[in-house]
Amino acid sequence: MMPKYRHTLLAISCLGALGLFAGCYQVGISFEPSATEVASTSSMKFSQLQQETLSNASSTNSNSQVLTYNSLKANANKNIGGGTLRLSNQTYQPIRLALLSRGKLNKSTSDSHVPAHWDFAPQEGSEKGLLLSLPDQKLQLSKGDVVVAFAQDGSRRYWGPYIIGETPVPMWNSQQKEWWLILNQ
Repeated sequence: MMPKYRHTLLAISCLGALGLFAGCYQVGISFEPSATEVASTSSMKFSQLQQETLSNASSTNSNSQVLTYNSLKANANKNIGGGTLRLSNQTYQPIRLALLSRGKLNKSTSDSHVPAHWDFAPQEGSEKGLLLSLPDQKLQLSKGDVVVAFAQDGSRRYWGPYIIGETPVPMWNSQQKEWWLILNQ
């Protein structure tokens, strides 16, 4: 009887040892859908979903204007210059925003390529955004500066990298002389 089921018993014992190893070292296997599978499961177009979300937000908050890129497109101007950065964290994740300044932060400072970072709680500054600053000098972004944001909750989510004046995000608001970065889910 033993020689007949020898291969089956060997396979079961190998799988059991592999399962024991995976359990001891907390090894897991997960499968993520491909981009085409994700796109095919969505029944609504993105623009419809965005309009529906904006109409729901405007009906619930009649007094407060939620910061969106659509509100910036009317104010967008080709005269892009140096300015401050306003961030709106509309996600449900704590994030860190990192900046690598390629130009000078201020005319009086001789230090270029100064890195800086800011931490934000979920939904912090989600309605009007928060104006960023440095502890000892004024934050002045210029073309070529690099901005990246990433989640701090272990989800491995990130936004960017964005190059100021070269990528479509963040957008330039010529009226307020600010760069606006809006992080969405």
